[in-house]
Amino acid sequence: MLTRSTECGRVLASDREREATVLRLRAAHLEGRIDTDEFEDRVGHAEGAGTRAELDAIEADRPERSAAVVEPTSGVPRLPGRRHFAERKLLNAPLDEVREAALTFLVPPLERNGYPLHQEGPDVLVFTHPHRAARIIVRFRELGDRRTLVLAHGVAPLGVRRAFARLDD
Repeated sequence: MLTRSTECGRVLASDREREATVLRLRAAHLEGRIDTDEFEDRVGHAEGAGTRAELDAIEADRPERSAAVVEPTSGVPRLPGRRHFAERKLLNAPLDEVREAALTFLVPPLERNGYPLHQEGPDVLVFTHPHRAARIIVRFRELGDRRTLVLAHGVAPLGVRRAFARLDD
């Protein structure tokens, strides 16, 4: 017979629980608790998690695990130079439209600053600077009701960071 604790480990994770885990990981990344590579690795594991136990294991070493929602970012960056950034935008459009708009709006400033499109998937765009160990990752998540969450992070110059900050304009 299964006990309650073994049953919990087998409870399937919902999309909402996976998204909440990713948002908490993003908060940990922005706090400096995990670096970019670790963040990307954990996000990949979270998106592929099948059970709540798998999600719990991804966050087991975090000091606090509140259910607080991470709000979309706002404001326009002002500090010059290449800096780390992370943007979250909730857009009122379906994923396909947001992805096409992102390609149209973001590719020109990224290419001007030496970040060609390196990898393209239905829900991710990866831009990599060939001479610097810098990359920018843009992920798209359809939330339903014609809403799409855009998560972007990396190291980039001011012009690129401003383009991402204005993504919802």
